Amino acid sequence: MTAVTIQRVVPRPIEAVWAVVSDLESHPVTLTRIDTDPGPPRVGWAFVALTGIGRLRFADRMVVTRWSPPADGRAEFAIVKTGRWLGGWATIRLEALDGTRTRLTWREEIVPHPHAIGRLAAPLTDRAVRSIFTRAVAEMAARA
Repeated sequence: MTAVTIQRVVPRPIEAVWAVVSDLESHPVTLTRIDTDPGPPRVGWAFVALTGIGRLRFADRMVVTRWSPPADGRAEFAIVKTGRWLGGWATIRLEALDGTRTRLTWREEIVPHPHAIGRLAAPLTDRAVRSIFTRAVAEMAARA
């Protein structure tokens, strides 16, 4: 179980990148629908990623633990996974490189429960997390 880091320089201003990555309901994760608490994201705001096909689904419950929109060339949010089947966390950071480019850093660790099984499955889950979020970050960068 190691954190997966995906980094990309997006040729867009930080506000444009933030608008896309902070729209948690629209994150492009295959076979996943996001259900959120009402209102805008903030610390304590929760959401559920429902992944699967038909009735074969599982819920990945998460809570926002940090929410810092763009200020002084930086922005960041963090979530913690609180669900029955998955633990872990994610931190998404933006850094304005200049007025037209932004460095996007996405760090995520997903640990299947129970943790003993999660540790054994880490080589597979780490590869899956890297693949899923490399694709998602590329798609979000293209939309920014």
